[in-house]
Amino acid sequence: MDDFDFSKIAPHCGGKREAFEELSCQLAHRTLPEKSSYTRFDGAGGDGGVECFADFADGSRVGWQAKYVFDIGSLLTQATKSLETALTIHASLTQFIVCFPFDLTGPTGRRGKSGKEKFDEWRQKYEDQATADGRQLTIEAWPASKLRSLMLEFDTSGGIRSFFFSKTVLTTQWFSQHLDIANDIAGPRYTPELNVETDLWKWFAAFGRTTEWSAALNDRLRSCRSTLERLSSAVRRTESDSMSPQWPDDSRSEAQTLVDATENLVEDCNLLNKMSNASAHKRCVTQLEEILGGLTSIEEQLVEDLEEQHGQGRADSPGFRQFMAEYMVSFPAANLDYVRDLIGTLNDLHDWLS
Repeated sequence: MDDFDFSKIAPHCGGKREAFEELSCQLAHRTLPEKSSYTRFDGAGGDGGVECFADFADGSRVGWQAKYVFDIGSLLTQATKSLETALTIHASLTQFIVCFPFDLTGPTGRRGKSGKEKFDEWRQKYEDQATADGRQLTIEAWPASKLRSLMLEFDTSGGIRSFFFSKTVLTTQWFSQHLDIANDIAGPRYTPELNVETDLWKWFAAFGRTTEWSAALNDRLRSCRSTLERLSSAVRRTESDSMSPQWPDDSRSEAQTLVDATENLVEDCNLLNKMSNASAHKRCVTQLEEILGGLTSIEEQLVEDLEEQHGQGRADSPGFRQFMAEYMVSFPAANLDYVRDLIGTLNDLHDWLS
């Protein structure tokens, strides 16, 4: 968007040179403070050394001269003539700004002076000469990079860039207009009810951090909080009742550590709604993998404890579970189920984040 080739500027106002002069003046005008007067000249009959100038309350004047050339030699030759004319005609001129459509070269270690060194010597020569003549003068360069920067700063709508470079600037209005056109062309073929979601849509939703993406994350975090709350209550249970068993003392500390870690993880994942940070995302995925590893170990211990009390294979036996629920009104596998429920929601979150 900001790589504008000034050699391909649209030939407005009579030609490319005139267009470049007008662009420079447009940008100059936008940099001025409110309490200043601005004057633009028509250069066809002689511009008096400047394309435009601005007067300030303290009586000083700044003038802009645009040179549509692409080498330092031509620039300094032409700028010298304009500067001498400007100093003669504009007695209150204190600043002379030269606009040109290329960037100055820097020192390279090769023989000869760089473009910047040549410009700085020329600038210093005429500033010193002005001082010797008893007047204040500063000379400033506005090369291509400066002009591009000013366009991006002041041309928020893209109108200047579109006019001078015939480029389509992708503004919000541009997108809105093209979406309206697409909807009109599609007509009744496009309805939300017939919309088919694909993996590609999910990737774009994540890339754009859309409201749908945030909603999908929040749904998974709510599921994690719900299953985590049930497991947390089970881990704190120190006595069995008619419905649920006591949590095994030998794994309580390890399980509580995992509960605390999961609570912190959910809060860290919630922050992904508010910031786009690759490190934070990777940290959440890594924490998930560590917690899932710990919960899997707890699951294995609970299966072992349950089958030690009720017999081999009872942990996953539908008949055993049904018998205990209907006839004994007891749920000996409740702790195991709480762990597995949390593993399931955390696995879903892990797959989604990955």
